[in-house]
Amino acid sequence: MIQTLNQRKLPTVAVVLVLSLIVTVMSVNASPPHPQIRDEIATGKISTPYFVAHADEHQAKGIGTPDLYNNNNHSILKYRPDGTPVVTSERRALCLLVQFSDQACSVSANFFDSLLFDTAGNTVRNYYNEVSYGQMDMISVNLPSSIGWTEAPQTYDYYVNNKNGTGAYPNNTQKLCEDLVDAVDGQIDFSNYDNDGDGYVDLLIIVHTGPGAEYTGHNSDIWSHKWGISPRLKDGVYISSYTVQPEFWSHAGDMTIGVYCHELGHSFFGLPDLYDIDGSGSHGIGKWGIMSYGCWLGPSGMGESPSHPCAWCRVQMGFATPTVISANSNSHPIGLVETTGEIYRLWTGGGTGDEYFLVENRQKTGFDSYLPESGLLIWHIDDAKTNNTQEWWQGENPAYHYRVALEQADGIWELELGLDYGDDRDPFPGGLNRRTFDALTTPNSDSYEDGVSFVKVDNISLSAETMHADFTVGFAADTDDDSGDDNPDQLPITPVLNQNYPNPFNPSTTIDFTISISGKVTLEIFNLIGQKVRTLLDETTETGPHSVIWDGTNEYGKEVASGVYFYRIVSEEFSQTKKMTLLQ
Repeated sequence: MIQTLNQRKLPTVAVVLVLSLIVTVMSVNASPPHPQIRDEIATGKISTPYFVAHADEHQAKGIGTPDLYNNNNHSILKYRPDGTPVVTSERRALCLLVQFSDQACSVSANFFDSLLFDTAGNTVRNYYNEVSYGQMDMISVNLPSSIGWTEAPQTYDYYVNNKNGTGAYPNNTQKLCEDLVDAVDGQIDFSNYDNDGDGYVDLLIIVHTGPGAEYTGHNSDIWSHKWGISPRLKDGVYISSYTVQPEFWSHAGDMTIGVYCHELGHSFFGLPDLYDIDGSGSHGIGKWGIMSYGCWLGPSGMGESPSHPCAWCRVQMGFATPTVISANSNSHPIGLVETTGEIYRLWTGGGTGDEYFLVENRQKTGFDSYLPESGLLIWHIDDAKTNNTQEWWQGENPAYHYRVALEQADGIWELELGLDYGDDRDPFPGGLNRRTFDALTTPNSDSYEDGVSFVKVDNISLSAETMHADFTVGFAADTDDDSGDDNPDQLPITPVLNQNYPNPFNPSTTIDFTISISGKVTLEIFNLIGQKVRTLLDETTETGPHSVIWDGTNEYGKEVASGVYFYRIVSEEFSQTKKMTLLQ
């Protein structure tokens, strides 16, 4: 596009208009809100921040879409534009600190030398060294302390504009980036930060004074994000994208690496956000990956020890290559992904289309130490999708689903329903000792829209550094029919949880369900943040259809507020969750 502008020599006004449009539509990716803030938004305890409330407008401006420039994200790991390999593991990143006349710095610049570039401890450099198996060593020619805090020409309030810094140009961080780059131009050779020789700075990290809106929930704070500007030529290279993160969370010196590692996932590798970015209430992949709420993991839940990338992200980053299972394999060893990089790809006959499963062994070790649980994670991937905004669970329209979905072993779809951020029942075998994943389990291994995939992961061992499982990718064997044929006209009973009726409802609604195996059945009501509101049924129940009425009250007989609720059934044969709406 720049060549076109130069060749055609458009009038100055036209150039300004085109570049203004470029500034507007450059891609934005952002950090997820802290889980506490997310829950307070969901329950109405705090007002919805600008960044969350205007998600649709952000999309119109290019949020979540590829950058217009520097699209070759993987080149910084493997190859230059001319095809020659990038041999060294060193990747140079530039971090600039910015303060304002109305918001001065509280933290020494040396703090960020350590937080980002120290070789030991919980630092950004050490994190990426670990998750890349030593393939990436993030360094800098200009440590933050060598430049210090630079004062921006405008106030903090000017750039934030009570819109989390993501409003219309010039009252946003795009203008802040441009002003900051111009201010430090004489102190820095920007060409040092073009790692692959494609003519673009690969990573510019901006640290602003004060806290981040992803933790405070305030519109008057910047919400950490990765965004872009119209390419700015300095020292023979273009600056076109940047990340922006806060100086501290609640007080000076408490900043952690989680949000920085998350934003680098966007900037260095072009990874998408894998949490809810459309305000639907889902939690994406939750705590199971750095590109979702895993960036907040740590001893205090503030991002001191963020989780590793999920299997799909690790492959996209070029740090691991999945082993394609093209034939059935029994007792297959699966080493912990944190140190071995082992990831297995399963689909019918070893197919290589857009839809498939990835299997990894995640253990609570290294930066993954604060995962909800260890065990086998099975990911359902559909690369025909572009993001994780369309959550799906059993009973919903399968045409709408995530690009990267975790097959939660408990079969309750709590991540999609926004009931939690990940728990010990998500991995296999996990807290429920689930040893099989196939066409008959919940969740099952079916394709979203094309029926049975014939994928089976069976005889899953206990969680360990090396786990074992039987992999099946061929056609399923015939199953024994123990039902007898004394009455061939009698159809088998299919377990199901029906949609409540009426829906929406006031004051009461009926929930029908059918079970095919007698045993204990629980039917419970939950609110949007996963708090149990009412237990409608918890007893041994006979085979066949049943109905339960909910009168819109909680366990104490008090009427609950209007809003969306979830009802979940758990029996000895299946579990299922559905959504309903109460109107008072």
